[in-house]
Amino acid sequence: MKKMFIVNAIAFSLISLSNVNAKTVERTINPMTPILVQSQYNPHLNDKVSADASSLVKVESGLMRGSLHDGIYQYLGVPYAEALERFVRATPVKPWKGIFNALSYGPISEQQFGTSEPLKGVATGNNVQNLNIWTPSLNTKSKKPVMVWLHGGGFSSGSANEAQYHGENLSRIGDVVVVGVNHRLNALGHLDLSEFSDKYRNSANVGGLDLIDALTWIKNNIENFGGDPDNVTIFGESGGGAKVLELMSSPLAKGLFHKGIVQSGAVESMGVVFNSKESSKALGREILKELNIMP
Repeated sequence: MKKMFIVNAIAFSLISLSNVNAKTVERTINPMTPILVQSQYNPHLNDKVSADASSLVKVESGLMRGSLHDGIYQYLGVPYAEALERFVRATPVKPWKGIFNALSYGPISEQQFGTSEPLKGVATGNNVQNLNIWTPSLNTKSKKPVMVWLHGGGFSSGSANEAQYHGENLSRIGDVVVVGVNHRLNALGHLDLSEFSDKYRNSANVGGLDLIDALTWIKNNIENFGGDPDNVTIFGESGGGAKVLELMSSPLAKGLFHKGIVQSGAVESMGVVFNSKESSKALGREILKELNIMP
């Protein structure tokens, strides 16, 4: 499985660079710059997707419809929580009327992507709690293993919407339900403002709490996508691997997953050891001082 992701990542890199003008690459200092536009971040980001009547499922908040691709059902931008305010924990999704069409990718956390320039042409924000789901069956008795992908990016960048994280092939080959998770990153997910107000007591970890909320939603709803809520594996690479370690160490995640795969996600400053509370608060103070907004 790890080899599959490595191959996909390399293939996507080659495809991306093959679509970039050679002169553009020559002018680029940072090699990540060529994929700072939507068409290369994910060439299929805006592909037209047609709803399929057979994909209708019931989740906690209402009815949802996805699409069907070569025998694999796909649901994009599925909301698992709502963060209507910055630096506080997200709340449950409000029920909707009618049918939610999960046919396009949801927004991702605001970020810089590879350079000092912001990612262009991709919807970003704070209310980014959404999932991408691929499944070979909608039979609630199928009990397919569930694999939850946590993307890399050092807790500061990346998303589940990147082309190499498209889960259709893994779902088909592995006969599993694949789920990619979007959540808050960088300052939106980890700026410690706890000493300034009890309201922000969880601000340093709301990105991690988003992951808890995602796993809670999966536990409560994934059976309707043919998945087994009692057989959930979380896996990730680099920062995503560190997120696996983060969830393994969190009492709040107990019972929400059953196995973890860490792919290159354990380094001295991330994963094995996380920031201390004292250091986290000090960093928060320094950032507010730098912005000249200390209360």
